[in-house]
Amino acid sequence: MASGINKKLLAKRDMNFFREFTANAARAARMLGYAMFLGILVVVIVLGLIGFLAVRNFMKQQEIDAINAELAGPDYAGLEEKAKQLQEELKQKNNYFYALTSMRTSVDRTATVPMEIPGILGKSIPSDSYVTDYKIDGSVMSLNGFSFSYYSPVDMVNILQASKVFTSRPKFLVERVDGTTLGTPSEFYNSKTGDAVMLNNYYSFSIEGTLISKVYISIGRFLNGATISSLSGVETTEFAAGSEYNFTEGIDTFKTGGVTYNLVKITVNGTDVDAESLAKIRASHALSGTAKANAEINLYYEVAVAQTAASQPAA
Repeated sequence: MASGINKKLLAKRDMNFFREFTANAARAARMLGYAMFLGILVVVIVLGLIGFLAVRNFMKQQEIDAINAELAGPDYAGLEEKAKQLQEELKQKNNYFYALTSMRTSVDRTATVPMEIPGILGKSIPSDSYVTDYKIDGSVMSLNGFSFSYYSPVDMVNILQASKVFTSRPKFLVERVDGTTLGTPSEFYNSKTGDAVMLNNYYSFSIEGTLISKVYISIGRFLNGATISSLSGVETTEFAAGSEYNFTEGIDTFKTGGVTYNLVKITVNGTDVDAESLAKIRASHALSGTAKANAEINLYYEVAVAQTAASQPAA
Protein backbone atom coordinates (compact mmCIF):
# COMPACT_ATOMS: atom_id res chain seq x y z
CA MET A 1 0.00 0.00 0.00
CA ALA A 2 2.76 2.34 0.94
CA SER A 3 4.75 1.59 -2.22
CA GLY A 4 1.69 2.44 -4.41
CA ILE A 5 1.31 5.89 -2.84
CA ASN A 6 4.97 6.67 -3.38
CA LYS A 7 4.76 5.90 -7.12
CA LYS A 8 1.83 8.28 -7.59
CA LEU A 9 3.58 11.04 -5.71
CA LEU A 10 6.71 10.57 -7.74
CA ALA A 11 4.79 10.62 -11.02
CA LYS A 12 2.99 13.83 -10.00
CA ARG A 13 6.25 15.44 -8.97
CA ASP A 14 7.82 14.56 -12.34
CA MET A 15 4.91 16.08 -14.21
CA ASN A 16 5.21 19.35 -12.23
CA PHE A 17 8.91 19.46 -12.91
CA PHE A 18 8.48 19.04 -16.68
CA ARG A 19 5.71 21.65 -16.71
CA GLU A 20 7.90 24.22 -14.93
CA PHE A 21 10.85 23.34 -17.13
CA THR A 22 8.82 23.84 -20.28
CA ALA A 23 7.48 27.21 -19.03
CA ASN A 24 10.99 28.41 -18.15
CA ALA A 25 12.33 27.30 -21.51
CA ALA A 26 9.55 29.18 -23.32
CA ARG A 27 10.22 32.30 -21.24
CA ALA A 28 13.94 32.11 -21.98
CA ALA A 29 13.20 31.71 -25.69
CA ARG A 30 11.02 34.80 -25.67
CA MET A 31 13.70 36.86 -23.85
CA LEU A 32 16.34 35.67 -26.31
CA GLY A 33 14.07 36.71 -29.19
CA TYR A 34 13.60 40.17 -27.69
CA ALA A 35 17.34 40.56 -27.18
CA MET A 36 18.06 39.51 -30.75
CA PHE A 37 15.43 41.97 -32.04
CA LEU A 38 16.90 44.83 -30.00
CA GLY A 39 20.41 43.96 -31.15
CA ILE A 40 19.36 43.90 -34.80
CA LEU A 41 17.51 47.24 -34.29
CA VAL A 42 20.62 48.84 -32.77
CA VAL A 43 22.78 47.58 -35.65
CA VAL A 44 20.31 48.96 -38.18
CA ILE A 45 20.24 52.37 -36.44
CA VAL A 46 24.04 52.53 -36.26
CA LEU A 47 24.39 51.53 -39.91
CA GLY A 48 21.78 54.12 -40.88
CA LEU A 49 23.57 56.86 -38.91
CA ILE A 50 26.89 55.90 -40.48
CA GLY A 51 25.33 56.03 -43.90
CA PHE A 52 23.73 59.44 -43.19
CA LEU A 53 27.03 60.89 -41.96
CA ALA A 54 28.87 59.47 -44.94
CA VAL A 55 26.40 61.04 -47.35
CA ARG A 56 26.51 64.39 -45.53
CA ASN A 57 30.32 64.41 -45.48
CA PHE A 58 30.36 63.56 -49.15
CA MET A 59 28.05 66.51 -49.90
CA LYS A 60 30.14 68.86 -47.74
CA GLN A 61 33.28 67.74 -49.51
CA GLN A 62 31.58 68.43 -52.83
CA GLU A 63 30.76 71.96 -51.64
CA ILE A 64 34.35 72.49 -50.44
CA ASP A 65 35.74 71.27 -53.76
CA ALA A 66 33.37 73.60 -55.62
CA ILE A 67 34.44 76.61 -53.49
CA ASN A 68 38.14 75.75 -53.92
CA ALA A 69 37.62 75.46 -57.65
CA GLU A 70 35.90 78.85 -57.70
CA LEU A 71 38.66 80.48 -55.63
CA ALA A 72 41.25 79.05 -58.00
CA GLY A 73 39.46 80.68 -60.93
CA PRO A 74 40.51 83.92 -62.66
CA ASP A 75 37.98 86.03 -60.73
CA TYR A 76 39.86 85.48 -57.46
CA ALA A 77 43.41 85.13 -58.76
CA GLY A 78 44.40 88.75 -57.97
CA LEU A 79 42.53 89.24 -54.70
CA GLU A 80 45.63 89.16 -52.50
CA GLU A 81 47.41 91.74 -54.62
CA LYS A 82 44.28 93.87 -54.76
CA ALA A 83 43.98 93.68 -50.97
CA LYS A 84 47.54 95.03 -50.65
CA GLN A 85 46.72 97.87 -53.02
CA LEU A 86 43.57 98.76 -51.09
CA GLN A 87 45.53 98.69 -47.82
CA GLU A 88 48.06 101.12 -49.27
CA GLU A 89 45.27 103.38 -50.55
CA LEU A 90 43.66 103.35 -47.11
CA LYS A 91 46.99 104.34 -45.57
CA GLN A 92 47.35 107.28 -47.99
CA LYS A 93 43.75 108.40 -47.43
CA ASN A 94 44.24 108.25 -43.64
CA ASN A 95 47.34 110.44 -43.94
CA TYR A 96 45.46 112.89 -46.17
CA PHE A 97 42.50 112.92 -43.78
CA TYR A 98 44.89 113.52 -40.88
CA ALA A 99 46.45 116.50 -42.70
CA LEU A 100 43.03 118.05 -43.36
CA THR A 101 41.80 117.57 -39.79
CA SER A 102 45.11 118.92 -38.44
CA MET A 103 44.58 122.14 -40.38
CA ARG A 104 41.03 122.35 -39.08
CA THR A 105 42.33 121.82 -35.54
CA SER A 106 44.81 124.67 -35.97
CA VAL A 107 41.95 126.94 -37.00
CA ASP A 108 39.76 125.83 -34.07
CA ARG A 109 42.55 126.35 -31.56
CA THR A 110 43.42 129.83 -32.80
CA ALA A 111 42.30 132.22 -30.10
CA THR A 112 39.98 135.02 -31.12
CA VAL A 113 40.66 138.04 -28.94
CA PRO A 114 38.06 140.87 -28.90
CA MET A 115 39.27 143.95 -30.81
CA GLU A 116 38.07 146.31 -28.06
CA ILE A 117 40.67 145.02 -25.56
CA PRO A 118 43.15 147.92 -26.07
CA GLY A 119 40.37 150.48 -25.59
CA ILE A 120 39.13 148.83 -22.40
CA LEU A 121 42.69 148.63 -21.12
CA GLY A 122 43.28 152.35 -21.75
CA LYS A 123 40.15 153.30 -19.81
CA SER A 124 41.09 151.02 -16.90
CA ILE A 125 44.46 152.60 -16.04
CA PRO A 126 44.27 154.74 -12.85
CA SER A 127 45.50 158.34 -13.01
CA ASP A 128 48.47 157.63 -10.73
CA SER A 129 49.64 154.64 -12.77
CA TYR A 130 50.95 153.95 -16.25
CA VAL A 131 51.56 150.85 -18.38
CA THR A 132 55.01 150.41 -19.88
CA ASP A 133 54.09 147.49 -22.18
CA TYR A 134 51.42 144.90 -22.86
CA LYS A 135 51.37 141.79 -25.06
CA ILE A 136 48.67 139.44 -26.32
CA ASP A 137 50.09 136.00 -27.08
CA GLY A 138 47.40 133.62 -28.31
CA SER A 139 44.79 133.59 -25.56
CA VAL A 140 46.93 135.24 -22.86
CA MET A 141 47.43 138.96 -22.22
CA SER A 142 50.26 140.21 -20.03
CA LEU A 143 51.05 143.80 -19.08
CA ASN A 144 53.58 145.64 -16.91
CA GLY A 145 53.69 149.12 -15.42
CA PHE A 146 54.32 151.39 -12.44
CA SER A 147 52.13 153.13 -9.89
CA PHE A 148 52.48 155.61 -7.06
CA SER A 149 49.91 153.70 -5.01
CA TYR A 150 49.89 150.06 -3.94
CA TYR A 151 46.10 149.82 -4.36
CA SER A 152 45.82 151.40 -7.80
CA PRO A 153 46.94 148.22 -9.65
CA VAL A 154 44.40 146.28 -7.57
CA ASP A 155 41.68 148.69 -8.72
CA MET A 156 42.86 148.25 -12.29
CA VAL A 157 42.50 144.45 -12.07
CA ASN A 158 38.99 144.82 -10.62
CA ILE A 159 37.98 147.15 -13.47
CA LEU A 160 39.30 144.68 -16.05
CA GLN A 161 37.46 141.87 -14.29
CA ALA A 162 34.23 143.86 -14.27
CA SER A 163 34.65 144.43 -18.02
CA LYS A 164 34.99 140.64 -18.47
CA VAL A 165 38.38 140.94 -20.12
CA PHE A 166 39.73 137.88 -18.33
CA THR A 167 37.85 134.58 -18.05
CA SER A 168 39.36 133.85 -14.63
CA ARG A 169 41.29 135.64 -11.90
CA PRO A 170 44.58 136.76 -13.50
CA LYS A 171 48.05 136.40 -12.03
CA PHE A 172 48.86 139.64 -10.23
CA LEU A 173 52.04 140.94 -8.62
CA VAL A 174 52.78 144.35 -6.99
CA GLU A 175 56.23 145.15 -5.59
CA ARG A 176 57.68 148.30 -4.09
CA VAL A 177 60.57 149.70 -6.12
CA ASP A 178 63.83 150.42 -4.29
CA GLY A 179 64.60 154.11 -4.80
CA THR A 180 68.33 153.48 -5.19
CA THR A 181 67.61 151.51 -8.36
CA LEU A 182 66.10 154.61 -10.01
CA GLY A 183 69.31 156.63 -10.06
CA THR A 184 71.52 158.95 -7.97
CA PRO A 185 70.12 161.95 -6.04
CA SER A 186 71.66 164.37 -8.57
CA GLU A 187 69.49 162.85 -11.29
CA PHE A 188 66.36 163.91 -9.38
CA TYR A 189 67.51 167.49 -8.60
CA ASN A 190 66.97 170.37 -11.02
CA SER A 191 69.81 172.85 -10.34
CA LYS A 192 68.11 175.67 -12.32
CA THR A 193 64.81 175.64 -10.48
CA GLY A 194 65.94 174.09 -7.26
CA ASP A 195 63.14 171.52 -7.47
CA ALA A 196 63.66 167.90 -6.43
CA VAL A 197 61.64 164.82 -7.34
CA MET A 198 61.07 162.59 -4.30
CA LEU A 199 59.59 159.17 -4.99
CA ASN A 200 59.07 157.64 -1.57
CA ASN A 201 56.35 155.16 -2.61
CA TYR A 202 56.93 153.79 -6.06
CA TYR A 203 55.50 150.38 -7.17
CA SER A 204 55.88 148.10 -10.15
CA PHE A 205 53.11 145.71 -11.16
CA SER A 206 52.56 142.84 -13.60
CA ILE A 207 49.27 141.29 -14.68
CA GLU A 208 48.74 138.14 -16.73
CA GLY A 209 45.39 136.51 -17.54
CA THR A 210 43.50 134.30 -19.99
CA LEU A 211 41.26 136.12 -22.45
CA ILE A 212 39.14 133.20 -23.66
CA SER A 213 37.07 130.54 -21.91
CA LYS A 214 37.24 127.72 -24.48
CA VAL A 215 39.81 124.92 -24.45
CA TYR A 216 40.38 122.38 -27.24
CA ILE A 217 41.55 118.79 -26.69
CA SER A 218 42.84 117.07 -29.85
CA ILE A 219 43.32 113.31 -30.18
CA GLY A 220 45.33 111.70 -33.00
CA ARG A 221 45.87 107.96 -33.59
CA PHE A 222 49.03 106.56 -35.19
CA LEU A 223 50.59 103.23 -36.09
CA ASN A 224 53.70 102.86 -33.95
CA GLY A 225 56.87 101.74 -35.67
CA ALA A 226 59.90 102.89 -37.61
CA THR A 227 57.58 104.83 -39.93
CA ILE A 228 54.76 106.63 -38.14
CA SER A 229 51.52 106.70 -40.13
CA SER A 230 48.11 107.98 -39.08
CA LEU A 231 45.20 105.59 -38.47
CA SER A 232 42.51 108.28 -38.52
CA GLY A 233 41.97 112.01 -38.56
CA VAL A 234 42.44 114.33 -35.61
CA GLU A 235 39.44 114.48 -33.29
CA THR A 236 39.17 117.95 -31.71
CA THR A 237 36.65 118.57 -28.93
CA GLU A 238 35.78 121.90 -27.32
CA PHE A 239 35.55 122.17 -23.52
CA ALA A 240 34.97 124.97 -21.06
CA ALA A 241 38.22 125.99 -19.39
CA GLY A 242 38.65 124.05 -16.16
CA SER A 243 36.03 121.41 -16.99
CA GLU A 244 36.63 117.65 -16.98
CA TYR A 245 36.97 115.54 -20.14
CA ASN A 246 36.54 111.79 -20.52
CA PHE A 247 37.11 109.87 -23.77
CA THR A 248 36.08 106.19 -23.82
CA GLU A 249 35.67 105.22 -27.49
CA GLY A 250 38.64 103.60 -29.23
CA ILE A 251 41.24 104.25 -26.52
CA ASP A 252 42.92 101.00 -25.43
CA THR A 253 41.85 99.25 -28.67
CA PHE A 254 41.07 100.81 -32.03
CA LYS A 255 39.56 99.18 -35.12
CA THR A 256 39.84 100.45 -38.67
CA GLY A 257 39.95 98.79 -42.08
CA GLY A 258 39.04 95.43 -40.55
CA VAL A 259 42.18 95.46 -38.35
CA THR A 260 42.30 95.70 -34.54
CA TYR A 261 45.09 97.73 -32.88
CA ASN A 262 46.27 97.82 -29.25
CA LEU A 263 47.46 100.97 -27.47
CA VAL A 264 51.20 100.95 -26.63
CA LYS A 265 52.15 104.61 -26.15
CA ILE A 266 50.67 108.06 -25.40
CA THR A 267 52.15 111.56 -25.71
CA VAL A 268 50.60 114.78 -24.40
CA ASN A 269 51.93 117.93 -26.10
CA GLY A 270 54.96 115.93 -27.20
CA THR A 271 55.78 114.44 -23.78
CA ASP A 272 55.50 110.67 -23.21
CA VAL A 273 53.03 109.42 -20.61
CA ASP A 274 54.78 107.24 -18.00
CA ALA A 275 54.25 103.46 -17.96
CA GLU A 276 52.12 103.48 -14.78
CA SER A 277 49.68 106.07 -16.16
CA LEU A 278 49.54 104.21 -19.48
CA ALA A 279 48.65 100.97 -17.67
CA LYS A 280 45.83 102.74 -15.78
CA ILE A 281 44.43 104.20 -19.00
CA ARG A 282 44.44 100.79 -20.66
CA ALA A 283 42.82 99.16 -17.64
CA SER A 284 40.04 101.78 -17.41
CA HIS A 285 39.52 101.90 -21.21
CA ALA A 286 39.28 105.68 -20.87
CA LEU A 287 41.30 108.87 -21.20
CA SER A 288 40.30 111.59 -18.73
CA GLY A 289 41.62 114.79 -17.18
CA THR A 290 41.03 118.51 -16.66
CA ALA A 291 40.85 120.86 -19.66
CA LYS A 292 43.14 123.57 -18.30
CA ALA A 293 44.62 124.55 -21.68
CA ASN A 294 44.71 123.40 -25.28
CA ALA A 295 46.23 119.91 -25.45
CA GLU A 296 47.41 117.64 -28.25
CA ILE A 297 47.13 113.96 -27.28
CA ASN A 298 48.65 111.35 -29.60
CA LEU A 299 47.81 107.65 -29.22
CA TYR A 300 50.20 105.09 -30.72
CA TYR A 301 49.06 101.53 -31.57
CA GLU A 302 50.39 98.19 -32.74
CA VAL A 303 48.49 95.49 -34.64
CA ALA A 304 46.80 93.02 -32.28
CA VAL A 305 48.12 89.53 -33.06
CA ALA A 306 45.71 86.69 -32.19
CA GLN A 307 47.27 83.52 -30.79
CA THR A 308 46.51 80.59 -33.09
CA ALA A 309 46.41 76.90 -32.25
CA ALA A 310 49.64 76.33 -34.16
CA SER A 311 51.45 78.91 -32.02
CA GLN A 312 50.25 77.42 -28.72
CA PRO A 313 52.72 75.18 -26.86
CA ALA A 314 52.09 71.45 -27.09
CA ALA A 315 50.64 69.75 -24.01
